[in-house]
Amino acid sequence: MTTRSFVLSAVLLSMPLCALGQQHAIAPREIVTLKKVAEVQLSPDGKQIAYSVQTPQPAINAKVQSLWLVNTGQTGSAHRLTHSDGVDNAPRWSPDGKQLAFLSTRKNPILLHGDSPFPFALARIESRPELVEATKESAAKDKPQGRQLWLISPNGGEALPLTNLPGEIKEFKWSPDGSQIAFLRDDTDTKAQAEKKEKKIDDWQVDADYRFARLYVYDLASHTARLVTLGDRNLCDFDWSPDGKHFVARIAPTPRLDDFWRVSKVQILDAGTGEVEKTLAEHAASASVHWSPDGEHLSFSKMTRLTITGLPILYDLRTAKEAQIGANLPVTWSNAQWSSDGKHLTVNGVRLTTEVFADVDLATGKANIRARHEGGLRDYSLSRDSSLVAFATGTSTHPAEVTTLSAGRWQTLTETNPQVSQWKLGTVKEVEWKSSRDGRTIAGVLILPAGYEAGKQYKTLVQFHGGPEGVWESGWLGSWHDWAQLLASRGYAVLLPNPRGSDGQGPEFAEANFQDLGGGDYQDEIDGVDWLLQQGIADKNKLVAGGWSYGGYMTSWTIAHTNRFKAAVIGAGVTDLVSMATTTDIAPSFLDGYLEDFATHRALYWNRSPVAHLNQCTTPALIVHGESDDRVPIRQGEEYYRGLRFQGKEAKMIRFPREPHVFAELDHQEALLENVLDWYESHLQ
Repeated sequence: MTTRSFVLSAVLLSMPLCALGQQHAIAPREIVTLKKVAEVQLSPDGKQIAYSVQTPQPAINAKVQSLWLVNTGQTGSAHRLTHSDGVDNAPRWSPDGKQLAFLSTRKNPILLHGDSPFPFALARIESRPELVEATKESAAKDKPQGRQLWLISPNGGEALPLTNLPGEIKEFKWSPDGSQIAFLRDDTDTKAQAEKKEKKIDDWQVDADYRFARLYVYDLASHTARLVTLGDRNLCDFDWSPDGKHFVARIAPTPRLDDFWRVSKVQILDAGTGEVEKTLAEHAASASVHWSPDGEHLSFSKMTRLTITGLPILYDLRTAKEAQIGANLPVTWSNAQWSSDGKHLTVNGVRLTTEVFADVDLATGKANIRARHEGGLRDYSLSRDSSLVAFATGTSTHPAEVTTLSAGRWQTLTETNPQVSQWKLGTVKEVEWKSSRDGRTIAGVLILPAGYEAGKQYKTLVQFHGGPEGVWESGWLGSWHDWAQLLASRGYAVLLPNPRGSDGQGPEFAEANFQDLGGGDYQDEIDGVDWLLQQGIADKNKLVAGGWSYGGYMTSWTIAHTNRFKAAVIGAGVTDLVSMATTTDIAPSFLDGYLEDFATHRALYWNRSPVAHLNQCTTPALIVHGESDDRVPIRQGEEYYRGLRFQGKEAKMIRFPREPHVFAELDHQEALLENVLDWYESHLQ
C-alpha cells in the first residue's frame, strides 16, 4: 500500500495561517456563508480580470452577486464594478476590451411602448408573432423579468440594459467582430397561455408542453434581436465561427435533462437562417462546443458506446478527421478552450485526485501537461497566446480566489474570505490502495484531523461522492455537501474514496462499474477503509459513513452490507433503482447506461437496490432529503426510512421544503450540517 502527498502550489497559493492557538473549529454557519469567487474572464489585452462574487443570503433576502475587477500581477487591486439590487454575473469582455456584457436581474428600465428612453425592438420573429405581444404585455405591466443582457464600461459608470424579454437569458457570446451578441433563451408563455394561468388553469402535458431554448442574435447598432433557430429543437450550447456566418451548436430534440446530457448532436448552423449545414456528431456528450479562432478546428465531446462518459474530440474542418483529446494519458478531461490566436487548445482534467492543465497537439490530440494543482482548474480564461491563464481556484487550505499562472509561477490576486485563516483545518493528502477484487489502483483523499498526532487513532468519516461518475479532488473540501474540513476541524479523520466508476483514471475506469453498481465500487471503498485501519489512523469502533446523491446510494448500500459503521447520513440518496428508473427527471438513459434497459434487466435493478437488503442493516441512519427534488425524488428517502422503521431499526428522516437536489437556501444548508454533526457525535459517545 502506498501513500502519496502532492506538494503542488500550496506554498504559493495558501493564505497565511494564524497560530494554532488562535484558531477555532469551523461552525456550519461559517461554511455556508463563504463568498464564492467564479467566472473569471481575462481582458483581451491581458491587463485585467473580471469575475463574480456571490454572497450567500438567507432565503428571505434578495440574492447578492456582483462583478469585480482585479489587475493582473497586482495583489490588492481588486475592486467592485457593479452595484445593484439584483444578481450580476457572467461577465464577458467585448473583443476590443472596451465593454463588459453581463447578465443581471436588476430592475430594468426598458419598456416597449413609445415613451421608453431605451430603443429596443424584436425583429424577424414572424414565425412566433405572439412573442412580440407577450413581451409588450409583460413590459406594460412592469412585470419583473429574469436575467437580461447589460453593458458596462470597465472604467465604471452606469450600466446600459440591452434586453427586457419575458423569461431570462441563459447564455450569451459576443460575435468575433463585436457587433452582435448571440444568446439562448427559453420559450415563455404566449399571451393566451399567460391569461389561462392567471385564472389558475395551469395544467400541462408531460413530454409535450416543452419550453425550447432558442438561439437569438442581438445587433448592437440597431438594438434589434432576431430569432435564429426555428422549429422544435433545444439549443444546449453554441459558438460563433470566426467570420460570424455560422454557429457550431449542440442540439437536443427536447429540453428534457436526459436529452440535454445524453441525447444531443453537434451540428453546424447557418447564422442567418438557422438551417443545419452539417452534422458532426450524432451522439454528443454534454461538454461545451468551441470553434477555433482561425476557423480550422472544432472541439466538442462524444458519448462512449455505453453512454456513461464522454470523449473530448478535436475535429479538423479541412480534412474532416477527428482525434480524441488526451487519449495518451489516464486522465478525465473536462473543459477545453482556445487561445484567441487559434494556435493553442488547452484542456483541464483530473488525474487520480489532482487537477491538471494541459496543452493539446493539434495534429494528434495528444495532451502535454503544463501544470498540476490541488484545487479545481475548470474555471479559467486564456490570454491571446495562452501564456497567461487566469483561474478561479483554491487550495486545500482556502476556497477559490482569482489566481494566475504564467511561466510556471502561480499568483493569488484576491483575498475574498480572509476569515478562513482563523479556522482549524485538516491536512489533505492524496492516497492510494489496491483493490482486493482485481488489483486495480484505487485513489482517494485523506484528510487528517486538525492537530493530528501520529500513532493516535481517530473517529473517522468515510464520505462517498455523487455521480457515479464523480470524483474527490485534493483541494478545498468545505461546503454544505462536502463535510471533510468541517469534521476534520472537530477531530475527525476523513476518507474520500474514488472507486471504479469515478473520474480521474480515464474513460475505461469511469465505466468499470457497468452492470455492477454496489459491487466492485463497494469493495474498492471497503478496501480503502481496511487500508486506513492498517495505517493506524482510524479507530475501528468509531467509523461513520455518509454521502449525497449517488453518495447517498453508496451509503445506504454499504450499511445494508456491513455493520462496521456506527452511524450513517444518507443525503438525497438513491435507494430503489426500480422506482428511480421511472420517476427521475433524467430517465431513461441515465440508469440504462449503467444497467442496460429497464424492461429487460428489471431483476438486476431490484437486486442492486439498497431497499432490497434492508433486513441486513443494523446501522442507525439519518435520511435527509429535499421535498422538491426531481433528480432523486423524495420517495427514495421515504422508502429507506419507512423500511428501517417497519423493522424496528433506528432511523431518522428530515425533510427540507422547497429544496431541489442541490440545496439553495442558506438556512437549510446550515441546518443540514448541524444535523450531520449531531447525528455522528450522538452515536460516537
